Amino acid sequence: MNVNELMNMNDMYYVGNIVDVDGNGWVSKAEAQMILDELMGSDDDVKSEGYGDESPAEYKRIMSEVGIKI
Repeated sequence: MNVNELMNMNDMYYVGNIVDVDGNGWVSKAEAQMILDELMGSDDDVKSEGYGDESPAEYKRIMSEVGIKI
């Protein structure tokens, strides 16, 4: 998702539907981009491993955290 996909009006972008903000959910474009970067991670944060690349031990640990018995 990028800033241009957010609802906007008069150079203010609405982020209230994707993050809990104090007060008004409308923020500047720069603030909206910072929020999206934090939520989605920047390209620098992307690991080479993707979803499903956990080790068997890590997979079992994750499943136990969410209450799934395997």
